[in-house]
Amino acid sequence: MNYRSKFILLILLFSPSACWALISSADFDSPILMFTSVVLAISIGSAFLALIFHNIRLSSFKKIQANLNYLPVGAVIVSGCDGSLLYANKACRELIGVRKVGSNYIYPDNIEPQMLYDFLRPHSNETGFRDWGKELILSDRLGMKLKISGQRIRFKRKMAWLLYLYEPQQHNVVQSKIEQEQRVFQSVLNSLSELVYFQDNADRMIGTNKAFDRFWRGRLNDGLIDSEEASLSSNNSTHTWTTSPEGCSRLLETNKTLLIGDNGEVIGTLGISHDVTDWHEMQESLKTEIEKREVTEQTLAQRNNLLDTILSASQDPIGLFNQHWVYVGCNESFAHSLGYTTETLLGKVVSDVLDPDKWELCRPIDEEVMAKGITSKTEDYVILEDGTPIWYEVAKSPYRDPTNNSVGVLVMARDVTERKATEQQLADAIMDLQELSFIDSLTKVANRRSFDEQLRKLWHGHVREQQPLTLILCDIDYFKAFNDNYGHQQGDIALQEVAKVLRNVVQRGTDEVARYGGEEFAFLLPNTDLKGGEIVAANIHQELATKGLTHGYSNVANTLTVSLGIASVIPLPSQDYGDLVGMADVALYKAKAAGRNCSMSISDNDDF
Repeated sequence: MNYRSKFILLILLFSPSACWALISSADFDSPILMFTSVVLAISIGSAFLALIFHNIRLSSFKKIQANLNYLPVGAVIVSGCDGSLLYANKACRELIGVRKVGSNYIYPDNIEPQMLYDFLRPHSNETGFRDWGKELILSDRLGMKLKISGQRIRFKRKMAWLLYLYEPQQHNVVQSKIEQEQRVFQSVLNSLSELVYFQDNADRMIGTNKAFDRFWRGRLNDGLIDSEEASLSSNNSTHTWTTSPEGCSRLLETNKTLLIGDNGEVIGTLGISHDVTDWHEMQESLKTEIEKREVTEQTLAQRNNLLDTILSASQDPIGLFNQHWVYVGCNESFAHSLGYTTETLLGKVVSDVLDPDKWELCRPIDEEVMAKGITSKTEDYVILEDGTPIWYEVAKSPYRDPTNNSVGVLVMARDVTERKATEQQLADAIMDLQELSFIDSLTKVANRRSFDEQLRKLWHGHVREQQPLTLILCDIDYFKAFNDNYGHQQGDIALQEVAKVLRNVVQRGTDEVARYGGEEFAFLLPNTDLKGGEIVAANIHQELATKGLTHGYSNVANTLTVSLGIASVIPLPSQDYGDLVGMADVALYKAKAAGRNCSMSISDNDDF
């Protein structure tokens, strides 16, 4: 082959389009060379087109895969020939535990491709199906039912199924304990004199107390404050004039507060109304009298007399001080609340009367009232000279002296001690309910509900931090024989004593001991490896032996003993905290099988 022929073949290797141009124009020395060049050009052109089509298909699948990855429901692609798993998005991997190894997707251990193939066989002649009612067998593992929709597709030139998996909504069963808590909460609300009501996010009435029902009987909707009207107010309070059941005109002050759910979402509003008619009339009367002082000195004198009368008649503390912080008026209740009489208080400077700490708190508020002409409401706690503690709701309003046009502050206080006591009772009741819901009533350690909640929180935290989490399950040896021979009352006492010993063993504030059920207890040890758990277990055996609680019907000792199962893992995202409980349960079974009064350990590196 001459140099010209070699050059033509080299061009054919790099450009299929150039092949045809050269073939058509070249003058080959032999027919064989020409035939070889044509075949080579066709082969290279075909490979070039195949590469283009492959890249197009690869690009299209990557776009589909990107969309499936962002779906909130599980999505899988299953082979229509044998049920093998070809693809699973992130939501599906979290839902049923599919694993991704390299570019391959692997079913969970209890799911076989044949299961999926048999599951899809009834739809082999269909193009798709939606919300099929048949339950998939994997629901037994997950403890839940799945809805499945599917569509036949072509995947890599083969028939396949695109399946969507999701959980149906389930109604929560209202437990009797929650109903009891609601009854206690409603009883506390019914003891309040304020008018209390609850609304959902659509402003529908969902609950009231007895005071609300008595005041608004026959016209309950009149007692509701529109959410838009309340939002236009400059503060959280809304004032509304209405008529009492006796036909009297009354002014109600209503405070609306958002109700927040366990997950931080707004679930409705709480409205609390109380009668402020007398307070309002007194405040308006005082303001009116002060403004009339601008007319004349004679009117000012008359009004001062009227003001003195009102101050003397009012049981609520009322006082005045000018822009120089000097008290220029007050009634006996106001002076008494500060430890003075009316005669000894007038003319004194506020900073000389109040404690330094209280003065530092009050001064910025008083300056803002005089400078901006606004009304400020605060609460103040006072202990009188005779030791009586009183809570005051204090309103500070601006006033102007017509004689010299100077500004000052009008202070009006209302005794709300009874209301604060009621609020404290409500808070105490809520705290008691919370304690009852998480503490075992017999042993005074955490109950099963508290244990489950703490285990769930610790599990997710340890998955993020990749720290070891250790669980110890504890079972009292031959406790049924103890109850049968000593009686259940002595059995309860023994459980209380064992719980005291277990609490003494737990030293860290992050550790938790809980009554797991019957004569079983559980220890949660965060950031603790298997060796640390074995040390705690050894301390449990030692402390119980030192305690020496008599058990004459045990087959292993003359005192109460326990069998312990210790399990420790570094949690993975693909695992469930139920796996840790299962490991500890297996270890406890081994301890019992080994003769009891001992400990057995299992870690995530062991086969069990």
